[in-house]
Amino acid sequence: MKKMPKWSKVTIVGTLMGTCFGAGVYAQDVLQRVDAYLRSDYKVVVNGQAVQLANPPLIYNNSSYLPVKELAGHLGAVVNWEESTKTIYVVPRVNSNQPTEGNEANYTEIILQYPFAQYMDYQGATYSVLMNNTDQTYYRLSDIERMGIRTDGLRKAKEKFTGQIYVSEAELKNVWGNVPPQISYSRFENLVVSGETDPLKLKALKSYVESYRYFVVDKVSYSWNPVIIDKLSEENTYVYLLNNNGHFFKTTIKLTPFTNYSNEISDYLVASTSVEDIEAGKVVK
Repeated sequence: MKKMPKWSKVTIVGTLMGTCFGAGVYAQDVLQRVDAYLRSDYKVVVNGQAVQLANPPLIYNNSSYLPVKELAGHLGAVVNWEESTKTIYVVPRVNSNQPTEGNEANYTEIILQYPFAQYMDYQGATYSVLMNNTDQTYYRLSDIERMGIRTDGLRKAKEKFTGQIYVSEAELKNVWGNVPPQISYSRFENLVVSGETDPLKLKALKSYVESYRYFVVDKVSYSWNPVIIDKLSEENTYVYLLNNNGHFFKTTIKLTPFTNYSNEISDYLVASTSVEDIEAGKVVK
């Protein structure tokens, strides 16, 4: 059989999806008759949940085609059809009644009260997640986006001192439905390091945290309570969020490699650090 050109496949896909909205009137040179098969025995799983489509998958030329409007509905998107231009618009919004994100003036302001980090399992992978408990539970937006969870149209909050954006658990329930992230009991650790997988670097970071966790001032014992370490874009550079008696600080940590006689990296050492009082906005040491 002669292989169909790429543009013909696109035309067929557009025609098939268009039938979900109405037949309409098409020019004769746009329509193309094909032999295809409806497979009602095929199962469709969306975000871990089996869904029942009113229109079964269609198989043509060894490819599967799904009704775009039905599928988009299960993905939390809005689909619009413009008859005059024969255009399908897929808008990744949770629902049409939710507000757009807008500018920063629309963010609810929150402050760090009871932040905590943990590893969470979601859709077959494990992610580091920073959360903050205030009047409700908030998830840091950057962590949610790494999971591939779309947050378009969800109300967001901005943390006063760090400037980081969060999304409440109540809002996120609109997009993850009955399959929320779960605490990863296979990777339950006291210190969560986000974005780093190198075992030597992880060892150096954890050693630093434990070495400087406790200190004494005027014979009074104090302790730094770790929240999370985030890897920055600059090589071997990290920001460490910690608190002391409910007051929050961040430390910038820089690592330097230590090489052995074979000129191979055998370890990492902490080259420099600085501590900033994020609530006062100044470096304290």
